[in-house]
Amino acid sequence: MSKYNRMRTLLGLALVIISGIFISCSSLPKNSDDKITADNDGLEGTIRFVSNRTDKKTELESLINEFEEIHPKVKVELELIGDAEEILQRKATVGELPDITLVPGAIKVSEYNKYFIPLDDLGFNKDNIYNYASGIGSDGKLYNIDSSISWNGILYNKKIFEEAGIQVIPRTNEEFLEACKKIKAINKVPIAINYKNSWTMSTWVDIVPYAFNNKFEDEAVLDSTNILEKNNGLYKSLNFVRTIVQEGYCEDDLLNYEWEQCKKDIKNGEVVMIFWNSNYKYQLEDIGMNIKEIGMFPLPEINEIIVYGDYRFGISKNTKYPEVAKAFFKFTFEDDRYANAVNILPISKNSDRSRDFFKEVESFHIPVVIHDNILDYGEDYVNINHEKYDSFRKLTGLNYAFVQEYVVSDDVEELTNDLNSRWNELKIKD
Repeated sequence: MSKYNRMRTLLGLALVIISGIFISCSSLPKNSDDKITADNDGLEGTIRFVSNRTDKKTELESLINEFEEIHPKVKVELELIGDAEEILQRKATVGELPDITLVPGAIKVSEYNKYFIPLDDLGFNKDNIYNYASGIGSDGKLYNIDSSISWNGILYNKKIFEEAGIQVIPRTNEEFLEACKKIKAINKVPIAINYKNSWTMSTWVDIVPYAFNNKFEDEAVLDSTNILEKNNGLYKSLNFVRTIVQEGYCEDDLLNYEWEQCKKDIKNGEVVMIFWNSNYKYQLEDIGMNIKEIGMFPLPEINEIIVYGDYRFGISKNTKYPEVAKAFFKFTFEDDRYANAVNILPISKNSDRSRDFFKEVESFHIPVVIHDNILDYGEDYVNINHEKYDSFRKLTGLNYAFVQEYVVSDDVEELTNDLNSRWNELKIKD
């Protein structure tokens, strides 16, 4: 064989070998998050994602980057809003809610289909998440889910309790006020109420009354009793926080005390207690407080501990890219990704953290109920009494502003009579 023919034969063999390598490589299975696969999944567009966790920008951006790497034609813009409730309510009114949005509490169940798209095809159901039914609209479709589960109680600094000589957690109002007195005696602020913030003051009408009586709404709408009457749930709630203010057991400068300053003061031991949800301890941990030094106990004299969801999330009906929004929504809230990113308890019923949470709450030997289980839905998935109650509340101004006025007023009797009168007129007209 000539030299030329030998070279041609060797070149042919080389080409056969190279071709085999390419064929072999092309037949390898693709990774699920392979860029080529992602490019062909059809997802493309820009969406906005809003969260109230202004302190978790880096973690949320990391979650977004993870999704964008899987879907390179998608862009997710992060929007952080601290006082989200009022801002998003205004945006909802003019049809400008972000694609993935916190759900304003002012939006009724019967209005969900007006503002949001259904989420029924994303895999969330009553068997795998808590408070599932709370996100169902009047048409029976799922429109939003909770970001977390939590309960509301008094978080406290264990070391300062010891320093003040408080040996057992207070179980009555008298014991609580005595604890405040001991804390003030060592020149600490007993409890912060964060008077200037709407979301903290709303708690005293939105959550606390139900811990005394979970049928509070039904009675307020159906019974002949007043909405604010001595020893009912609303009365006990408002007068508990009013006593704190009147006795000087909270922050001095009610109008200028900031939320972020409050966190620092609790961390540093200058403020000893706060009534807030159980996820707050993780925020304190994030800024450097030893979580083992943070205790929590139920509000004195309540009848039940109610496990609520935290801020709810949905997808705006006005989104230009519903499939993109749904894909990101599913990615964000499955596998506890959002809860892990912002360091809160997940809504998953299969989470070990959730199981430990319930063990802790049950240790107080007070009945524990999940919010879902006290909602009396009819066949059309609307709690009629809740809708009426919510409407009456808006018309009479029973909100955070009323709480702010009540706790500092020199004449609560006049405030009470005025509220009761306007509420009863609405019941007569209904």
